Amino acid sequence: MKNPLVEVKYNKVFCISNTVGEEFNIAHNEILRKIDNFTVEIPTAELKTMYIEAVYINSKGREYRNFHMSRKGYMFLVMNISTKGSNKKKLAFIDAFDMMEDALRKKLDNKSDIEWNQTRLIGKQARLEETDAIKLYAEYCTEAGSKNAQMYYKHITNATYRALGFMAQKEPKLRDQMNIYEVSQLMLAEKLACNKLIEYMELKREYHDIFKSVKEDLLKFADAVRLN
Repeated sequence: MKNPLVEVKYNKVFCISNTVGEEFNIAHNEILRKIDNFTVEIPTAELKTMYIEAVYINSKGREYRNFHMSRKGYMFLVMNISTKGSNKKKLAFIDAFDMMEDALRKKLDNKSDIEWNQTRLIGKQARLEETDAIKLYAEYCTEAGSKNAQMYYKHITNATYRALGFMAQKEPKLRDQMNIYEVSQLMLAEKLACNKLIEYMELKREYHDIFKSVKEDLLKFADAVRLN
């Protein structure tokens, strides 16, 4: 679900003026000038909901103006852009807005669903058990000479998601927008990863081999779920 064209903050989807400039190959100063000129066309109160002024800090630590734009603000800005390939870019941003707004709707719907919340609560316990097992595995790896054992928290989590065809994202969180069936799938996959990590460590297997085997076990589980 992650998309570099739009972002989510405070349960709202927006794109950033820097990104629009880069994607449409227009100097950011020109984008800022266009937005500043909208003050004569759009009432101030409405303008502030469409374009929220912020600060952009580049890789050298320098600060620049930029704007967080709502879907309406984005549409108004790009309406008259006709650079080469601009129509394709316009559609890509619209698709990104659609995708993230749909994710937010799922998140809000789930919050009001009693059955979903009960399933999610059980899933949280499965996740805790998995992270406890990963902690033991990280210690196991460190004792065996690994210098980056803490990275297995991320590696095993990502392997669990990828096996089921999911892609983790920060906001809105993947788990918050899953349906009950997907939450249940993930819960079972995390329990499997937990049990297999412990089983293989008890067998004193080499730590790289354990990780490889757990990934294979997750893929087999995912194939079985899809088959059923």
